[in-house]
Amino acid sequence: MAIKTLLSRPSGPPTHSAAGRVWSFLLYAGIPILIGLGLIASLLLQPRYTDSTGQPLTARFLHADARLDPDQALAQLQHRPTRLAEAAPAGPVWLLADLPAGRAADPAGRFALLVPTHPADPPDCWLVHSRPDGADAAAAASLETADVRNGLLGQQVRLPNASTADQALCRLDLSIPARLSIEQWRRQELSDTTAHTAQAIGLLEGGLLTLAAFLIVISLTMREQPYTVLACWILCNLRLGAWALGWDHQFLGTIIPPDPLVWVRKLTVLAYYVLTIQLFTTLFQPSLDAATARRLRLVGRLSAACLLLALLMLPYDWFQLTTFLTAWLATALVTVTLIHGLFRFNTRSQLWHTIGVCLALAVLLTGLVLIGLGRANLIAPFPGTIALLLCNLLIALAAADKMREDRQLRLRQRNDLIARDTLTPLGLFTLGATRHFEHLNPNARDILDIAPEADLHALAWSDFFPKVDWLAISVATEQGRDTEIQRIQSSPDTPARSFLLRATLVGSRIEGSLQDISARTETIRKLRLMADNDPLTDTLNRRGIEKTMQKAIESLQQTDTPCALAFLDLDHLKRVNDLFGHSTGDTLLQMVCERLKYSLSEDQPLGRIGNDEFIILFPGLRAGEARRAAQDMIESLNGSALYVGERAFQLKSAMGLIDIDRNMTPKDAIAAASRACRDARKQHQDVVLYEENARELFDHIDEMHLFEQLESTGTSEDIFLEMQPIMSLRHPLQTLNFEALLRVRNTGARPLQTGKIIQAAEDSGMVTAIDKWVFTTLLEWMSKHHLKLGQTRQVNVNLSGVSLNDDRFINVLFGILNQQPQFTRRLCVEITEGVALQDLERTRQFMRRLQRMGARVALDDFGAGYTSFSYLKELPADMIKIDGTLIRDMLASEANIAIVNSIVDLAHNLGMECIAEWVEDVATLRALADMGVDYVQGYVISGSRPPLDILACDNILPLVGDPAARAYIEEISGRRLS
Repeated sequence: MAIKTLLSRPSGPPTHSAAGRVWSFLLYAGIPILIGLGLIASLLLQPRYTDSTGQPLTARFLHADARLDPDQALAQLQHRPTRLAEAAPAGPVWLLADLPAGRAADPAGRFALLVPTHPADPPDCWLVHSRPDGADAAAAASLETADVRNGLLGQQVRLPNASTADQALCRLDLSIPARLSIEQWRRQELSDTTAHTAQAIGLLEGGLLTLAAFLIVISLTMREQPYTVLACWILCNLRLGAWALGWDHQFLGTIIPPDPLVWVRKLTVLAYYVLTIQLFTTLFQPSLDAATARRLRLVGRLSAACLLLALLMLPYDWFQLTTFLTAWLATALVTVTLIHGLFRFNTRSQLWHTIGVCLALAVLLTGLVLIGLGRANLIAPFPGTIALLLCNLLIALAAADKMREDRQLRLRQRNDLIARDTLTPLGLFTLGATRHFEHLNPNARDILDIAPEADLHALAWSDFFPKVDWLAISVATEQGRDTEIQRIQSSPDTPARSFLLRATLVGSRIEGSLQDISARTETIRKLRLMADNDPLTDTLNRRGIEKTMQKAIESLQQTDTPCALAFLDLDHLKRVNDLFGHSTGDTLLQMVCERLKYSLSEDQPLGRIGNDEFIILFPGLRAGEARRAAQDMIESLNGSALYVGERAFQLKSAMGLIDIDRNMTPKDAIAAASRACRDARKQHQDVVLYEENARELFDHIDEMHLFEQLESTGTSEDIFLEMQPIMSLRHPLQTLNFEALLRVRNTGARPLQTGKIIQAAEDSGMVTAIDKWVFTTLLEWMSKHHLKLGQTRQVNVNLSGVSLNDDRFINVLFGILNQQPQFTRRLCVEITEGVALQDLERTRQFMRRLQRMGARVALDDFGAGYTSFSYLKELPADMIKIDGTLIRDMLASEANIAIVNSIVDLAHNLGMECIAEWVEDVATLRALADMGVDYVQGYVISGSRPPLDILACDNILPLVGDPAARAYIEEISGRRLS
């Protein structure tokens, strides 16, 4: 600064001679230019060193509690699994590395091994030579002592005779936990990398120490204590940066032993944390209110005290976790101060402080997080050094800007009036009574492309802009609103330019401002385009494809223009992402889109609505006409592999193709096409087509209509309940039990199957609405007709697996049951066996909750695909409903009879009752009664009946249509009575 003052203020009068001008040019321009060119040339020249990496070797690791001799350790290591690295605790560790093939071609020993860690004592290493061919099987491998040297990057093992060695054995004694690995290096590359690392250490230490000393000088000369804190904070940056980069075992060329190194790290973390809190509360003090600053100081001091206790008392194994938590707590405190101060800076120096410190803090906290996670090896040494230096240089710029602030403030005050007119980003103008320009500032001239020498009085507002209502604009300006206008285009090829206009009336004159927002307008246009497009594949996203579909539906409604819609689903993409990474999956998606676009015309839009799901529109075509194009696309994707690098991927895709109906919404059309795609998967076809009058398409429309009714009103006129009797084999004529079954009314000539409705409801998430309707309707019906249900002891009702796993629905269900507690006690809720096994604890809690209300629980479809019954003791079920496929074929073999008999015996032994479903003949009915089955259900008794049939009967006999079954029921009933 003193030199600059002497040079800029010579003692004598200023010289204006030619020699003086040449001297000034050389001094102020020539030499800096030469130095700058030299720096640029040094960056462009081939560097002396390059960042090299060793070849990671697989190794076996053994954590020995006591010292072993090499032969014993080798024998134990031979049977351990190989790894590239292992987290090792403090203590003795043996490492057996497999030397790579091809070493025999290098007898000169140009290679070395590197163990990147620094143990307390130098390690011992041996080269392992395997048994010679033909040797006795009991002969042991021979060991040769290897030369080990401590280096900057770790422990170096020389390989003079590695050509005959298969493995390398090392014993290390670790003072602190470390992540062990071993690498093979060329000795020349290892030497160069060590030199490069030493250069980076020198650059980091020299740069940050110089910067800290510079800040200390500033602090002493300007008597600014925050700069002292900042200098100490930078020194902590130096130590933490060296830790993150793996160099903190040395400082200024001095090696720090492992035991003191632990305390150096702990004290560095503590000092850094305390200094960070102090620094930020000091820097942001002008922008923090007193209460916030007080709370931050209190939290900082208390947490610093806790951190001190943790560092003193916790073992080193917990130290990295403490470091990780400390980094995040410091981040939280800094974030609070940053939010308060971000928009409250008084001077630019404070802004520089904030930017520099935040960037440096981000780099250091990233290092701390990686250290806490044990991933410090992810930080590249030389780029990490440069990043840390650059971040701290920003702080130096802030300090330099502080010294210039006073002088700039005086200049700013002197030029304030000039800046308002010439330096403002707005175009300021004045219009006279005739609406001709009287004044334009330089920015306004640039905005309007008016030359400086042009006569303003000859230019009118109407030459550039359309006429406006100045009174309305003045009122809008007073209310703080801008008026957007566009400049008159001189030609159609001229790009449109938009401006924000503010103006006020001053007598007959107008004072106003113009702000060019053409770039912003163009950006908004591009953002709107991006909002409708997928940036990865350059196709439409869901929003964009739905907007396009809506236009196609409107065209269909207005001009009867058909449109086909295809839903394409890729298989195996998730597996590719899991195995090879999302970058490979993204590349495959881009290649898939390129293939699809190749088969499509420009008016056939392609959209991506999911990770591996695509929508294709065929405007003007029916589904049958678009089938050929759809088949070509599927064959193109399925017929040949896609290559990413040298790796080939064979994706399997399927497509659903439909005709869009005029009554569909885009969401309905996508759902219908998705259903067609699922059918293609199930039927193992490439393409499934739903044409305009396809039954499946109408079924889907009816399903959507049904679901919309349930969603909006909670009920629907298209669904109803039927009852299928369940007969007690112990008291057949004394009870009238039944199961409530969901049924769907036929819609015209298109009957809907209940199973498909349930499947579609589960796929769309609407099955909970159906279950809610079933329970509500059933309990209301039982309440209404309870006088006629005197013989009914039990009413079975099914609960879907989706509903069982929905916490919100479960709460709704118990709310419904609580409204009719007297009828809830007659319910038996059937849960499918497979669903119950998915989460035993959840199912157990649900069963207990039902049983506390008096309801019973049955396991439905018992025995369907499951062979282990051990879980039954874990579930407090009241009944077991044997799967109908076992009952229907029971009499076909003795094995089937034995299986059913064992299920019955098991249930009774566990205190449960049995229901056999799908009983279709009297012979099966007799066999089940002989086994001791409690209840039967099936067509031999009765199919499902309307509720009125149940209400009209006092017992089950009038509902039985089979004369033989009636006779048998009367027989067993009489037998029970006698």
